[in-house]
Order: sequence, then C-alpha cells, then structure tokens
Amino acid sequence: MKATKTLTFLLAALTMTACSYDDSELRNQINQNTERIAALEAWQAETNTNIQSLQTLLNTTDYITAVTPIVENGVEVGYTISFLNSPAITIYHGKNGDKGDKGENGITPQIGVTQGGDGNWYWTLNSELMTDEQGNPIRANGETGATGASAPVPQLAMGANLTNVTTDTQGNAIAPDAIYLSVDDGRNWTRVSGEKGGNFFSSIDTTNPTQVTFILADGAIFSIPRYTSIKLTFSQDSIQLLYGTDTEINFTAEGSTQFTLDNLYTVTPDGWKVSIALTRTTNTAFTMTVTAPADAESGTADGEILVMLNNGQGNTTIGRVKVTAVKYTIENNAEGSLLTATSLQPGELATAIGNRSRLDNITVTSGSINEADWAAIKNNYRHLKVLDLAGATYTGTDSNSIIYSNGNLSPGEPSLVNIKLPQGITGLGDEAFYHSDLLISVTLPDGLTSIGKRAFQYSFNLALINLPDGLTSIGENAFYRTSLSTITIPKEVTSIGSEAFYDCSDLNTVTCLASNPPTLGVDIFLDCETLTSIYVPATSVDSYKAAENWSTWADKIVAIEP
Repeated sequence: MKATKTLTFLLAALTMTACSYDDSELRNQINQNTERIAALEAWQAETNTNIQSLQTLLNTTDYITAVTPIVENGVEVGYTISFLNSPAITIYHGKNGDKGDKGENGITPQIGVTQGGDGNWYWTLNSELMTDEQGNPIRANGETGATGASAPVPQLAMGANLTNVTTDTQGNAIAPDAIYLSVDDGRNWTRVSGEKGGNFFSSIDTTNPTQVTFILADGAIFSIPRYTSIKLTFSQDSIQLLYGTDTEINFTAEGSTQFTLDNLYTVTPDGWKVSIALTRTTNTAFTMTVTAPADAESGTADGEILVMLNNGQGNTTIGRVKVTAVKYTIENNAEGSLLTATSLQPGELATAIGNRSRLDNITVTSGSINEADWAAIKNNYRHLKVLDLAGATYTGTDSNSIIYSNGNLSPGEPSLVNIKLPQGITGLGDEAFYHSDLLISVTLPDGLTSIGKRAFQYSFNLALINLPDGLTSIGENAFYRTSLSTITIPKEVTSIGSEAFYDCSDLNTVTCLASNPPTLGVDIFLDCETLTSIYVPATSVDSYKAAENWSTWADKIVAIEP
C-alpha cells in the first residue's frame, strides 16, 4: 500500500508539474532561430548580389553612367551602378544593417579579391587566396571556363542544401544553418556567413569625374571609367556658299580635353569638301573649312555635312551643318549691299538683281552675262561703287560698243569707283563712262579693240587704267581731264583721236609701243603741264618726231629705255 501511495503522489506531482510548465524559453529559441534563418537568407541574397556584382565590375569593358544610393528606412545601404551599354547592378555595403551569424572560432569570414601579377583578379577569403584541388588560385574575372584559368560563376548555398558535401574547405562539418560559397563550379564550398555577414564593399569614391573607384573591405581597390557625355556645338548650323568658294566654321567638342582630329569623322554631300584643323591646345576648339562644288554639274546643290565625334568609349555624337550651293548671294554690311554671283547663265544676273536699285557692289566670278544683265547693272548707277565682272564673259549683241553712261548724267552720276569689265567686250562706245567723277581705276578685258569718243572724259579721279594688247584705236577726248600719271599705248594702236589726253594735268610719261607712229589728232597732249617724256621704240624716234602732230611734242620724244 505504501508503494502504491508513493507512485500515486509522484503521478500527481508530475501531473501538477505538466499543467504549470513554462515554455516561453523554448518559444524564444524557436523565434530566435526563425529570425536568424531569415537574417541569413536576407544576408545570403545581399551577398549573392555583391558577389555577382563584383564579378561584373571586374569583367566589364563598359562605362559607368551613374551611381545612385539605395536608401532603406532612411538609411543608405548600397548603390545602383548604371552602365552605358549593360544592365545596371546593385551592391550593398551593409551600413547599419549587417546580418549573419557568428562563424567558426568567432571570426567574420571576409570575401574579397586581389590582383595578381598577371593583371587578373583572384578570389580571397580572409585575405587568403582561394584555390582549387590543385592549389591554383581561382580567377574572379574572365569568361567561364577551365578551373584556375578563368572565372566560374560564384554560387551561394545554405548548408542544409549541400546534401552531397560533408565538409567545407576548412575541414569543418557542413552546418545546415550556415551559408557557403563556391567559386569553382560547386566542387568546393567555403563557409562565408559570420558575425557581420561578410559584406565586402567598404566604400565607393565618386569624386573623380573620369572614374569610379571601389574599395573592398580587405583593402583591394579598382576603378571603372565613367562615361562622359559628348557634344558638338557649331558657330552656325547652316551655310550658303557660292559655287567654287569656301568658308570657315568654328565648333567645339565637349566631353573631354583630349580630343584630337582622330576623334572626328566627316561625311559630305557629293562634290563638297571639308577639312578640319585644331585651333586650341585645349583640344576642344576646331575650325572646319567647307568648300562648295565648282559648279552645278560638279556636285549636289543642297545637303548636310555630318561631323561625327567618337569619344573612344563606344559612343558617337553627330553634328549637322546644312549646306547650300548657290549662284549668287546678297549681303548687307557696313560698306553697303553686295551681290556676288558665280556660274551664271545669260540672264541670271538680271534675275538676281531683280528690282534692286541700291546695290553698292556687284561681283561676278564666273559665267556669262548678256545685254539684259548689263541693263540691270546700269539700273544701279546711282549707288553702284564697285563693278567686278572680270570672271564673266559678255555675250550681248552690243559687245563692240558697250556703254554704261549715257552722257546726260549729273556730276557724281554714275557713282562707280572701281570697275573690271568682262571678257567678250570688244569696244567701248562713245561716252561709255562719261563724267564718272568718282571713278578711280578701270580694268579693261583682253580682246578690246576700240575706245570710243569721250569714253572717260571728265572722269576727274581716274588714275589707273590698262590698255590691253590688241587695242587699235582711241577716240577723241577719250581721257580728257583725267588723273592719269602714266599711260602705255599698245603696239597695235593705229589711231589716237584729238585731245585724247587733253588737260591731264598729272600725266608725267607716255609710252607708245607701236613701231609706226599712230595717226594722231590735234592737241592730244595739250595742257599736260607735267608731261616730261614720250617713250617710243629706239628705232622709231626719228619717225615719231617727224610724224604729223607728233612733231609738236618732238622735244619730249625719247627712246624706250632698255
């Protein structure tokens, strides 16, 4: 009975004890274990991201375009690294958010890389090289391939999932709740979860405008170049050029101070030419010379010049300049209104002039003009100061007696100062430039054979004129009261009209190249008070002195000096 009572009390005691058992400690342990596993899994995700990102950074040939902080709950925990041509990556540095469990012997296993003497990067653990079964260091950069030669894809795994592995690289048993790393395609596993989780990016230096520097926790440092945006800026985005002419355009290249001509490439429309020169030592300023086609048959009239700038970082920007080749341009400046034309067909100059009657300068560099064009030119007689037709050819029906002035104009009309007449004119008509008070210089074309009566009479300021070879006759009063100081009369001249050089008070010397004295009118050099010498061929001195009307000036006739 006694034993039975004792057993009864014991059961009662056990029953009472079971009813009042406190399991809070067990629950705390379970909760802690759950939190720990969750923390490990979170750390595993971050670490896996970091490992993959580190390998990407070591392998990339791309350029970084942006480094953007990642903020969680107001705390910076990492960065997003954006690239020019590749997908963005994420790295975590673990600030104020370290996770993980304590590793073997209370240490924090630290994953890292180190650069070998061959320039390649190799995986390290706690600053020691990770090696394969043969003892070769394992590459962290390069393509997936043979162990020890290139870089396999890193792997992270919970110990519970390593069912075919019993020990890690340190010889310790695989712990189900620890995290392990393999950098050799799963042949060897190293425990990497520890007291602070092993986040191995220490910091990032973004202060350098040309590169981003990464500092790992183990002290390893490497840099990735930044992408620098580039831009071309031109002083003008369109130009209009006469056929066969050129101009300069300035432009700047932004994005580097190291650009050279090797960074620039051009594409031009058919017939256009471009050359580029560096204009400053900063390698940012350039000058581009653009040349239009010689004529409408030599190239495209309209198009674009493309200037391509390659920054050597895999990016090219294109600058565009619209170009147009034209036959004439009209420019207004401080000196007046200037019309310049080229490659003209007969009648096109008249079209270009149109109703304009206040042109100060008309220049034709090439092409043909006719009587309609000449009439349009004369319409500007009150304002036209410069007429340069030396590059043109006259095809009008009145080429043997071309006239600009009609002899009925007031002093100062026309207002011409300088004139160059076109080829194709064979004669100046009577009073062609009569009373051109302001005229200073005249260029006559080859092939001109005659100068009409009073052609330049009262052109008081005329000081320079060429009489071309082939000229045969000079009309009376042709240069009456001009400012010529010297004149050479071609050898083909056979007649000079009366008073041709009358009252040329500045005339000092006359050279007559004809072997036979030209027929001379009366008073040809009357009132030429400064005339000192009339030069003639040495073998013709006597015949000149004896010739009618030449004899009046016999004392001034001398042989041409050798």
